[in-house]
Amino acid sequence: MSDPKNQIAQVHIGEKVQQVFEQKDLKLSDFADQLGTVRQNVYRIFKKHELDTGLLSKISHVLDHNFFQYYCPTDDQDSLQDLRIQKLEEELMLSKKEIDYLKKIIVLMEERAELVHQIEKGEPRKEDRTVAV
Repeated sequence: MSDPKNQIAQVHIGEKVQQVFEQKDLKLSDFADQLGTVRQNVYRIFKKHELDTGLLSKISHVLDHNFFQYYCPTDDQDSLQDLRIQKLEEELMLSKKEIDYLKKIIVLMEERAELVHQIEKGEPRKEDRTVAV
């Protein structure tokens, strides 16, 4: 297993920013304006291995992308993913229980509707029928 510190050192955040920027299909001048800088500085950002957290936060906001995720060791990301999966599985289990409960209610409501229908038609209920012996 690789050392998480080495993974962090290998992050070229400028390249990540450039990749996301290109995926967003924005104009460079618009991106620069939203960052409050000029186009030349955007090109410099793309070449930087490290960025100030304030600037990276602003870039994350403008591009609607969390660039800080690249600095989290994958073990942390995996454990967060596991927590999300566990929470979703719990929600799924509760939803299945609720569906089963609602199905039982539907059956009872259908039985009730049948009884009401029988009463309106004047048919005797099963309980009222007597068997001749």
